[in-house]
Amino acid sequence: MSYPIPNLQGEDLELTLVIKNSQFIANLRHTDGRSECDVHLNDMRRKYPDASHHCWAVVAAAPKDSTHYGLSDAGEPSGTAGKPMLQVLSHCGIGEVSVVVCRYFGGTKLGTGGLVKAYSDAAKLVVEACPTTLKRELSQITLTCPYDQSGRVERLCQKHDAEVKERSYANDLTLALTIPTNKIGELIIDLGPMPEVELLQPST
Repeated sequence: MSYPIPNLQGEDLELTLVIKNSQFIANLRHTDGRSECDVHLNDMRRKYPDASHHCWAVVAAAPKDSTHYGLSDAGEPSGTAGKPMLQVLSHCGIGEVSVVVCRYFGGTKLGTGGLVKAYSDAAKLVVEACPTTLKRELSQITLTCPYDQSGRVERLCQKHDAEVKERSYANDLTLALTIPTNKIGELIIDLGPMPEVELLQPST
């Protein structure tokens, strides 16, 4: 499995939307897991302690994995903040992403429809500005081959984006590899019947 994730080099992306003097400060972060979303929310509460609301939504794993979705209206009327923000995140195709929107009330009530649009637009603002990179599922495998085949085998490993992590020298050469999971089958076909391949545990 592969999917886009935020490519922010460990930084946050923050943009502000102003509607009828209310500020909606939208902060987006790469969030790998729900616990990191909690960290994000707490960071924003510390950064903007006097904001009237700290609403949030998260897609903490793959984009379509709804078991890792989360949201909160944080005191706004039910369904007016977290839900529209999550709709933006769950439909943008980006995984491992959280958005916290801190609202400073400007004195004019927006009504439920206005709030839904404001929080949705704030989330869209940062999502559309977010650079992404592709995350690929990786697996670890070992591959054993005769020494006279080692040059060909290592060239095929390179062709299929398999990174050699360790070489062990005994009667045969054994390579410990990290490889995109979806390329294991292609590598095995190209290698032919001679090398012995063992799949270890998946990793990311």
